[in-house]
Amino acid sequence: MKHNIKTNIKNYFFLLLVMISLPFLVNCSDTKEPESIKSNPIAEEEEEEETTGTDDRANRIFNLNPEIPEEFRERNGLPNFFSKVKTGKDVTVAYLGGSITNQNGWRPLTFNWIKEQYPTATLTEVEAAISGTGVDFAASRAEVDLLDYNPDLVFVEFRVNGGVADISRSIEGLVREIRAKNPETDICFVYTIGEWMLNDLQNGKQYWIGKVMEEVANKYGIPSIDFGVEVVKLLKEDKLTFKAPAPESGKLYFSKDGVHPKKDGYELYANTVIKSFIAMENNDKPLTHAMPTPVKINHFQNASLIPITNATTNTNWSTVNINTDAIYRSDRDRTNGMLRGALKTDKVGETLTINWEGVLIGFTTIPLNTGMEVEISTDGSTPKKITLNDGEGTIKFAQFFYAPETSQGSHTTTLKVTNLPEDTSFYCGQFIIFDLPN
Repeated sequence: MKHNIKTNIKNYFFLLLVMISLPFLVNCSDTKEPESIKSNPIAEEEEEEETTGTDDRANRIFNLNPEIPEEFRERNGLPNFFSKVKTGKDVTVAYLGGSITNQNGWRPLTFNWIKEQYPTATLTEVEAAISGTGVDFAASRAEVDLLDYNPDLVFVEFRVNGGVADISRSIEGLVREIRAKNPETDICFVYTIGEWMLNDLQNGKQYWIGKVMEEVANKYGIPSIDFGVEVVKLLKEDKLTFKAPAPESGKLYFSKDGVHPKKDGYELYANTVIKSFIAMENNDKPLTHAMPTPVKINHFQNASLIPITNATTNTNWSTVNINTDAIYRSDRDRTNGMLRGALKTDKVGETLTINWEGVLIGFTTIPLNTGMEVEISTDGSTPKKITLNDGEGTIKFAQFFYAPETSQGSHTTTLKVTNLPEDTSFYCGQFIIFDLPN
């Protein structure tokens, strides 16, 4: 009997314990459940983004101060590029710029690093840099030299060369061209340095062309890498010689001419890119970039080239043999990149006429000696005199110049040769055309 009482008491306390514990067990079950549910809203949100095509990242507008130089500003990063290289996809990397990018320097150093860092990806390089050219010419040739290759990443380098036509309209037009062709193409601005920028950068001010590019970078979420910040820092620490005919013992040797880096300078540039890429490589969720309201409503997205073969001339013009003509071949890569074929005349008074559509037309040429002159008239307007002088030295560098901007529409422009130095010819290559947005 005592045993039964003890047993009943034990059973009573057992039942009591169960009753007391039951709500706690239920609550424990409830606290565990959200852990498995917690990921579901994220999954649903991702599915909704894929369905609707919306992504808040694409519409972000950045307010980083464009007047202050910083070595690296990530903004929206390079998510599509990193997504592809990290998963072993085919990836095309393009380099658009001037001679600093064209040379065997930071460009191959960074491209080779990308190949080594992401060995499972298949990398293709597009070398689309042309010496002596700026962002206006880049915008006009982007379709042929760049976008036909459908790049995944485009480096844009124009703080040194700037441009002849309006730089702000040109850089924004270039960006919009790239994004219009493929909104998943990532863009990275890189800022090289010239001697004339040192005072600004040493005083914590962005050079004016860099400021223009930073305003566009803020609007379009483009990352920017400023090579000049590290250069100025090392210069202040007396660890770098910026410009000298030869290296100094114990210092990095940046350049001979104050703009085109030597080996040490290019390695500084490349290491700055590498450091910045490592900082943003985890930003690898694919993104369809937005096309925001433009900074400049009259930007140059609609830019193109017209071949010289479209021009009409009178009788004293001849077609240049680009393989044998000594002037054309003097700096053949740059000349051919700019002119892409040419006509020439050695007669004063000769004319050349081109029909075109847009607001601005540019001419490509090879100035010879001093005092070469032409006149340009659009739709019968008062002719504008253009004086062309070549640089010092034996190499003949191609250049380009513009007629005055006009109203939007169809136009006829005539060029007349009015003065030629003795024993020279006037060369004319392809035409640069800018139109306003549709």
